[in-house]
Amino acid sequence: MDFTLFLVFITAILATSHADSARGQIGLLRSHSPAGSVSCPSWRLAVETNNLCKWTLVPQECKDYVARYMLGKGHPQDCDVATAAALEYAKSLKLVEDGKDVWVFDID
Repeated sequence: MDFTLFLVFITAILATSHADSARGQIGLLRSHSPAGSVSCPSWRLAVETNNLCKWTLVPQECKDYVARYMLGKGHPQDCDVATAAALEYAKSLKLVEDGKDVWVFDID
């Protein structure tokens, strides 16, 4: 299988693997944190950028926020953006075509 066909195959799998049944069932993504407690969007950003290390649990007040992000449109949209950017990057590579090139696609 050539490299371009492989990328199209992987992109198709990723595009169809989202939880379509959950879309539309979750309300708008917003924080329900009371004043003075954890800001859920800020907490999520700190975790995703690896600025908040060694956390083991989602703060209780962010449980619904994270659930809406993961099961709603937020996470699939973020995956789509990362997939599109990675695909454009992969298309720009000049491969030697010696059969030794490997592409590892890992977003999480």
